[in-house]
Amino acid sequence: MIDLVGAWSLHSSINYRDGVGTPSFGDPPSGQLQYSREGRMSGFLMNPEWPGRPTAEADPFDEFFAYAGRWRRAGDQVTHWVDFCSVATKVGTQFVRTVNVISDTRIELVTAPETSKSGRVYVTRLIWDRVVPDGPLTI
Repeated sequence: MIDLVGAWSLHSSINYRDGVGTPSFGDPPSGQLQYSREGRMSGFLMNPEWPGRPTAEADPFDEFFAYAGRWRRAGDQVTHWVDFCSVATKVGTQFVRTVNVISDTRIELVTAPETSKSGRVYVTRLIWDRVVPDGPLTI
């Protein structure tokens, strides 16, 4: 079992709707995920083109998403308890992800399938690369 503690950089984010995939948060996307040994976590996903777009053209939900809270892993499942979020309705919820190990430095997190009122099935697959530290920062 791979240790999740540390920082991870978003490699790809694909939203699947009834099995058809569409890149999300840009192609390639930008993002960072951090897990602490103390059980705290934070995640940020952003389309790298978002900061330069006029406000009228940007859809914030598709351009930037951030949340933080607590986490726990049990086998191939990781649960994120959302204490803070850029989408207010997600505060107080849980995100359960299946962890698929691709290599020692790459994981895939897969959202639990959700079925919409229309019957469409939604799943997101996010691939994360472990961030290798460059060394301590000097301040």
